[in-house]
Amino acid sequence: MPSLLLICVAVGTSVYLFDDARHAEDFARTLDSHLTPTRELVLAVQQERLLSVAELAGEVVAPNALGAARTRFDTALNSLAATEAAFQRVGGSAMGNVVAAFDELKTRLPELRRAIDAGRLPLADAYDFFCRLLDGMDDGSATIGQFAPDAAIGSELTRNLGLLHVVESMSRASALTAAAARPQGLSPTLFAEYRNLVSYYHVEIARLATELDAADAQRIEDLTASLGWQQVSAMENAIIEVRPGSTPQLPMSLAQWRAAADEVSQQLVTLWVGHAQQGQQQAADVGARRGRNLLLAASVVGAVAVLAFLLSLLLANQLIGRLKRLRSETLAVAEVRLPETMRRLNSGARIDPKTEAAQLDFGVDEIGQVAQAFNRAHDAAVAAAVTEARTREGVRAVFSNIAHRSQVVVHRQLEILDAAERQQEDPALLETLFQLDHLATRGRRNAENLIILGGGRPGRQWRRPVPLGDLVRSAVAETVQYARVYTNAGLPSVFVNGAVVADLIHLLAELVDNATGYSPPQSRVDITGNPTDKGVVVVISDQGMGMSDSEFERANEMLSDPPDFSVATLSADARLGLFVVARLGIRHGISVRLTESDYGGVRASVVIPTAVLASDIAAPIVI
Repeated sequence: MPSLLLICVAVGTSVYLFDDARHAEDFARTLDSHLTPTRELVLAVQQERLLSVAELAGEVVAPNALGAARTRFDTALNSLAATEAAFQRVGGSAMGNVVAAFDELKTRLPELRRAIDAGRLPLADAYDFFCRLLDGMDDGSATIGQFAPDAAIGSELTRNLGLLHVVESMSRASALTAAAARPQGLSPTLFAEYRNLVSYYHVEIARLATELDAADAQRIEDLTASLGWQQVSAMENAIIEVRPGSTPQLPMSLAQWRAAADEVSQQLVTLWVGHAQQGQQQAADVGARRGRNLLLAASVVGAVAVLAFLLSLLLANQLIGRLKRLRSETLAVAEVRLPETMRRLNSGARIDPKTEAAQLDFGVDEIGQVAQAFNRAHDAAVAAAVTEARTREGVRAVFSNIAHRSQVVVHRQLEILDAAERQQEDPALLETLFQLDHLATRGRRNAENLIILGGGRPGRQWRRPVPLGDLVRSAVAETVQYARVYTNAGLPSVFVNGAVVADLIHLLAELVDNATGYSPPQSRVDITGNPTDKGVVVVISDQGMGMSDSEFERANEMLSDPPDFSVATLSADARLGLFVVARLGIRHGISVRLTESDYGGVRASVVIPTAVLASDIAAPIVI
């Protein structure tokens, strides 16, 4: 985003420089295209004004001279119209207002000419009209100077406007000179105008001589020292110094004065046009220079922007590459190494937290700090898991120790009960002894539960296979309410490997105990069995209240995938017997599944796989 923003800034800067250079070039072209039409229009207006005022003053004008001057003025107007649009584009709304005022005066021109030809127009009105036309030209020149591309060109245009004022002031004074030479002279207003015009252009030409360059200053000095300038000045002084009501004493004839005035005016116009050409050339040079600067600046800014973009792209790719590598290595640690460490801990392996520490190395910058934070989090997780595993091993060891001690006591108790049963013949007392025997057997199984939960194996073992029927009867015998349990006489005649007998007896005893414990006291519990393709299935059905669908789902999930033994597991589910059944089933590949029985209770289906069945002579069952 910063690179794209830099590119946008570069484009914006280039657009600004391009617009500035284009404005300078348009300004130079406008000045160049407007210079000749403006010069021609100024001269045409001055000539028609001079002849119109002379004719109204009663001076003899050469035949067709006024008509030729009017034709020249009309031609100049048509030429200038083609440049008005360019002036308005460069000068804006202010230039548009000047052009509109000038156009309004042009619409009155035909009527004014007819009045001059008829002799009905006062001399002052004719003079004022043509002066207002050129005043509009002065306003346009002043306005266009405000939009110069730089201050130097603006200053040159201001000095050029001063030269135009000198040319126009002398032309106006010349137009009034013929009228002032008449016996009746000029009106007080025109006389004051005449005197101000003469004073102004003499003072202004002297001031400009100090501001223009050396060549133009030398031309002004040569002009003011010329004979024509002296003659024109002498005629103007003679008219200005005349007393009111008297006829001026002219130092020369009007023809001589006019020749001198034409010569001075021509030199002033040449000076004005030459200086205007210098200003136009300066504006063209500025436009060309800005065009070159634009190209250079756009190239430099564009190159910097592109370089910055490529550099940021390179750095971004490097950053993204490091982040991708950090992600892949982090996922490898979180999804492969850490689960493998947990698996090894659960299997009882000894783990050194230092050797299992994560080794993500990404430097010391922000990404490296993130990697180090993950290393510390991984090390903390491994250390906590190791601590938990050691605590769990300690708990299991305590359970196993207590269970083994209890088992020794129960075995001794059963031996004493067996001896007492053999020596006793009283039926009532024997019944009591049998009940104590069953309770002791249940106590032995509880002790074995602790050993199984601790990861050990019960002390009872068989070396030879045992018939399934004997095994089931042995499991029923370990139940306190054994009288409620009915075993189907048609159990399959199969043998169970001796190494599995103890655990299978324990498994079936827990299921039978659950069936009798969670069903009404007067109800019965049925045990049936059938051979299957996968082995033998033993079904234990009760007539209790049953379980909900969600309880069946949770119980079957635990039986198929028992959780790791922990204090939290025992506290979360009080059915310790099912947990023991699940652990025993997983140990030998025996699957247990709970469903609803035909009586609404629970049916436990125990599938004994073919792998634990054998064909051999029966081994005695020790109860």
